[in-house]
This record gives sequence, structure tokens and C-alpha cells, in this order.
Amino acid sequence: MAQSSNASHEPARITVLISGSGSNLQALINACNTAALPDAQIVRVISDRKDAYGLKRADVAHIATTYHGILPYKKRHPDNSENPQWQEARRAYDAELAQLVLADKPDIVVCAGFMRILSTAFLDPVKGSKTPIINLHPSLHGDLIGAGCIKRAWDEYEAGTRKNTGIMIHYVIAEVDMGEPIVQEEISIEGCQSLEDLEKRIHKHEHGLIVKGTKIAIAKLERHGKV
Repeated sequence: MAQSSNASHEPARITVLISGSGSNLQALINACNTAALPDAQIVRVISDRKDAYGLKRADVAHIATTYHGILPYKKRHPDNSENPQWQEARRAYDAELAQLVLADKPDIVVCAGFMRILSTAFLDPVKGSKTPIINLHPSLHGDLIGAGCIKRAWDEYEAGTRKNTGIMIHYVIAEVDMGEPIVQEEISIEGCQSLEDLEKRIHKHEHGLIVKGTKIAIAKLERHGKV
């Protein structure tokens, strides 16, 4: 993990993991070195999808990028009864992802729409370096867990069993979406006419929350003299 003295005022080094369009990444890019996210620098963007538009956003901002896809790992670890492909390929992928991340000596890792569940093959070495990992999740803590949260919230709204959902930034642990929340925001579903309306409403709120959560997490590192 990168270390710096308070006197040097070196910016906090951020590595961002993405999978798609990168609109939340763009929010972070826009916020760096402003009052919203002072003394912060994105040192690399890593995507698990080669065609992720977020990589182009990073290029425009002159941020280093890396594509880290799963397919080579699946080929390297063929599926059979003794070596289930999904498990071995995933662990090999995650172990090398951890090496990629740690090579840049980031102070914090931000999962900004990263669509892969991170196993202990990634979490253990990164946390061993005392580098926190935070994630944007489209639900309040302990409410909707795992994938498809927005769709599930919409289905419950249509069934009359839910009026609100939310978003949170939380620390990543092995138990999916159960890490300590850093900041949360409740979002009303009422007034949405479709799932697409709810998705747009949630994404609009995400852009502010990911910046706020990253700022809080970095401030916590500064209080403990880790950045």
C-alpha cells in the first residue's frame, strides 16, 4: 500500500474496477482533486470486459487501463468432475487480478459497477496489504443481496410489498454484499412507471454516492495515517 507523509500531501492512489459503461467511474474522474474528492488520483482502471466503454473514459482522462478477461483462465482450467471450471478458473483469475492491482500500490480499490464476485484469492492478498476494497451496491445493507437487485426491488414494488429501495457503498468482504456500509441512501420507487425508470433513478443517485463513499473511506485512511 502506498505510504506518504502528511507533509508531502501526495494524493490518495485509487484503482477502479469496472465492467461496463463507466458512468460511476466518470463521476470519480470528475470529482478527483475537487472539493468533492480532494487529493485523490485514479492510477488505473481495470475491466473484465474488453469492450467496456469505461476504458475509453479512462483513456480520455489519461488514466492507465488494463483489460483482464476470464476466458483465458477458463481455457487453462478445463471443466471436469475433479476440477470444476467455475471455481478453479475464478480463483486463478482473482489471484492474478490481485497481482495487477497491487503492482500499482493503490491506497484504495473501488469497485464501480464491477460485475464479478471477488473470491478470497483476490480479497486475502489485497487486504493483506492493508488496502481497503469498497463497492457500490444497488440496495441498502442487508436488504437485497447478490445480483439483480433493481429488478427484484421493482418486482416487489409491482406486487405491492415494497415502496423504497436504496444504494450503498460498503467495504468488500467474502460474504457477498455484507461488508460494513460506509454510506447509504434510501430511494423511493413511487412515481416510476417502469423498471427502466427505476434504473435511471438509481443510477442518478449512484454517481453522487460513490464519490461520497470514496471520500469517506479515504478520510478514514488519513485518520489512521495510512495515506
